[in-house]
Amino acid sequence: MPSSFLTTQLSSGVIRPRLSVQYGNTTLPVPQRVEVRTSRMAEAATFSAVFASSLSAPLQLNLDSSSSFQIFRGFSDDDLTGNSSSQTKLFSGSIDHIEYHPSSGTVQVSGRDWSAALMALELSGLSFMNMSAAEAMTQLAQSAGLEADIDATDGFVGQFYQYEHKAHGLAGMHRYQTAWDFCVGMQRHYGYDLWVDDRTLHFRKPDENTDIITLNWSDGQTSSSGVDAAVLDMRMSHRPLYTEGVSVTVSAWDARQKVVHSASWPEGAASGQMFTFTAPVGTTLDQCLVLVKQRYGELAAHGRTIRMDVNPALDLSVRQKVRIQGTATSFDALVYTIDEIVQSFAEKHATQSLMLRPRDIQ
Repeated sequence: MPSSFLTTQLSSGVIRPRLSVQYGNTTLPVPQRVEVRTSRMAEAATFSAVFASSLSAPLQLNLDSSSSFQIFRGFSDDDLTGNSSSQTKLFSGSIDHIEYHPSSGTVQVSGRDWSAALMALELSGLSFMNMSAAEAMTQLAQSAGLEADIDATDGFVGQFYQYEHKAHGLAGMHRYQTAWDFCVGMQRHYGYDLWVDDRTLHFRKPDENTDIITLNWSDGQTSSSGVDAAVLDMRMSHRPLYTEGVSVTVSAWDARQKVVHSASWPEGAASGQMFTFTAPVGTTLDQCLVLVKQRYGELAAHGRTIRMDVNPALDLSVRQKVRIQGTATSFDALVYTIDEIVQSFAEKHATQSLMLRPRDIQ
């Protein structure tokens, strides 16, 4: 994959956040504080916002479960040129919780992205007979009022050809399971990326052609202040348990042939830390081999974790590939995926924190 250096057009002046918030068709007052957390781990993106509110100037929300709470972010440079960037959508979702603090005159509002609509949809009464996972997830997205951006999948999730298929289907379609539970189960099975952006459910094969962004730690250390650097701080952790001699085995029972299918990765591993997982009844040998490589990659990824604070004006997103330079450690040699981004904003302050792990280990 090609690699590109992340270049920033940062002013020598002070960069200040510029936020705007909309709820439905109403533009709300600028919040005092905002935090948005996004993840690639098949989790809902979340937000928390604090608004000023009092008896004389109460915050008006007019709650509606179908209305979108949207946060837009931009930055302006307080320098001689007075340049100001346009705003981009940072978050779109629903409100889950509101808390009023009369003594401080504030209202705290929090919520999730529109995966909440799938979490509220139970599978009771739904059937996926003769459907692939992609078709079933498209149906669920439509039932939850979402658009679907879904890559094709092999096999049928609701086909009951033999005992193990029926057992697998019944376990996966329990009446108390939600549509989001089903989607996460399919993500675990196929290894696709799963997320909701605005009102669209995405279930996509991992992008193998994404450019690798390079962040250089030494750049910020050579300037007098470091405030105009891309990387402001960094913590690197190493867990040898997941990097030295790790092997994984996945097994599944075949009720028809009365045998156990089993696959191990790396092949031929005879020592070191061994992990064993059980796949659902009816999982074939070929499927066990696919699953064991996925589980191995998930475990090995936790062997190295990088947490870094970066310039809040950088336009980054989860699932982006990143290479770091300038630490003079073995961490410089790997390619990482952004697993989580936490962005915080106040009137004159902004931060952006990343969590990265190596997700391409085979």
